[in-house]
Amino acid sequence: MPTALLPPPPRPVFKPRPVAPLPVGFLARAAALPGGRTLAVALALCIQASSTGTNTITFSSWMRARFAISDDAALDALNRLSAAGLIEADRRRGRFAVVTLLIPNEGLLGVQA
Repeated sequence: MPTALLPPPPRPVFKPRPVAPLPVGFLARAAALPGGRTLAVALALCIQASSTGTNTITFSSWMRARFAISDDAALDALNRLSAAGLIEADRRRGRFAVVTLLIPNEGLLGVQA
């Protein structure tokens, strides 16, 4: 008895999610802060917030490794960003920092809407 060839199953169609624009005003304020890696940390936080769709992020070791940020530089940058009022960081002993971005409503180029 000959077997009938079945067509392969259809391939899944992946639709790209719409990505929120980066908050230029937030990043401009972070760039004005002193420190070598402060802008890198702010950009890493914005990218992670954009990809997860939330403003509250766990700043873990894999995230620091992904963006090549040392532990000391990350701690200094989180202190500077929180002192400038750009983030709120909940740091506890033995835990990763939970960071909330305080991004105001901005237009496309960082103009207040």
